[in-house]
Amino acid sequence: MNLGWMINMTMLAFCSIQDIKEKEVSLWKLKIYGFLSLAVCLWDILTIEKDTFSLIEKSLLGLMPGLFLLFIAKVTKEAIGYGDGLILLFIGISLGFWESLGVLFTGLLGVFLTSVLVFFCCGGKKGFRIPFIPFLFTGMAGGYFWLEK
Repeated sequence: MNLGWMINMTMLAFCSIQDIKEKEVSLWKLKIYGFLSLAVCLWDILTIEKDTFSLIEKSLLGLMPGLFLLFIAKVTKEAIGYGDGLILLFIGISLGFWESLGVLFTGLLGVFLTSVLVFFCCGGKKGFRIPFIPFLFTGMAGGYFWLEK
């Protein structure tokens, strides 16, 4: 398993548990996650035999889905939390644009299907909140088995 995938899966698992229980993620977990993601990015730049510019470009382009999610969080007054956007930033910087986008779309598909299920089963309560990080975790797990194998 690639170091980037391993760190992201581990940190997403820890953050998912707290997001399910408390509907928020601790700042110290986000700081550790950000530090580890930056370390993975720097490790790739220093050790991989590819062109350094292409690795930096991959990491910078990987920030785009997370920045988009942070923009959506700002516009919707945190209907999607800032923590979700930060976590997607961390995924993007360590794995790149396409992997980050795949994790985002898989997570959005999971949230959509769960929302439809909740709507039909529970009568569509308006204030019902669904934590997003567990869906990013499942998207990451599915992406690993789909993309890396």
